[in-house]
Amino acid sequence: MSSAGRPLIGIAYADSSVRDNEMRIRTYVSRKYYHAVQQAGGDPILLPAPLAVAGCDFEQGFARFADRCLSMIDGLLLPGGEDVHPRFQNEDPVPALDLVNPFRDEFELLLARKAFSEFKLPILGICRGCQVMAIGLGGRVHQDISGVAGVQHSQKAPRWAVSHQVNVKPGSQLAAALKSSLPAVFTNSFHHQAIKEVPDGFVASGHTSDGLIEAIESADGRFCLGVQWHPEETFSGDECSRNLFAAFIAAAAKKAAEKH
Repeated sequence: MSSAGRPLIGIAYADSSVRDNEMRIRTYVSRKYYHAVQQAGGDPILLPAPLAVAGCDFEQGFARFADRCLSMIDGLLLPGGEDVHPRFQNEDPVPALDLVNPFRDEFELLLARKAFSEFKLPILGICRGCQVMAIGLGGRVHQDISGVAGVQHSQKAPRWAVSHQVNVKPGSQLAAALKSSLPAVFTNSFHHQAIKEVPDGFVASGHTSDGLIEAIESADGRFCLGVQWHPEETFSGDECSRNLFAAFIAAAAKKAAEKH
C-alpha cells in the first residue's frame, strides 16, 4: 500500500519494437493507463523488462526482477501494444501477423504467470494484456481474426469513441465490475487478434455478436480479468469504464490490506 493509503498498481511496459529515424529505442506506455489508475484511486508505477541482471543468466534475471516487482505491488495492469509472438503458443507466424516484440512478451508472460499463480495479485489485462493473460496461463489466441470476424474489430472512429457491443455474461465478475443494468455494453475496439482457447480455470464472460471472446476472468472469484477493449481511452466519458477501473483498484486495496 502506498503512503497515502492507495494501492500500488504495477503497469508493465517495454522497449518499442520500432526505432525512430535517429535509431533510438523508445520506452513507452500510454499515459491514459496511469491516469485511469490514479483517478480510480490507485498509485501507478511502471515495470520495465530488465535488459540484464548482474550475476544471473537471462531467465534467472527476468525471474528475479519479476519477483521483486510483484512483491512490491498490490495489483498488476497488463496494457495494450503489439501482437504476441506466435512462438509462445508453438505456432508459425501467419501472413497477417503485425509487429511483435518478443523481449516484451517474455517478461509480460512471466509477470502474468507469477502474478496469478504465485503472488495471487489482482490482474487487469487490456487488449494485448488480455491476450498475454490467456497465453501465459495456458490458453491460445487467433493470430488474425479476419477469417472469423463478423463485425468491425479495428474501428475507424476515434479511440475515445465506442464502436461495437459486448454481450456480458450474467452473474460474472465482469458484469459486477461494469455495474451495467444492460445485457450488453458498447466498447471501443482496436485489435486483430483475439482469444480462441480460454485457459483452464478461466471462463469467457464477454462476447461480440460474431462469437469472438471479448473478456475472460478467473473462475475462482479472484479479480483476474482481461478485456479486449480499451477502457482507459473511454474513462472520462463512459461510466462502465470508470467502474471497471474502480473494481480493479478496490481488489488491489483489499490485497494491500491483507498484506498488512
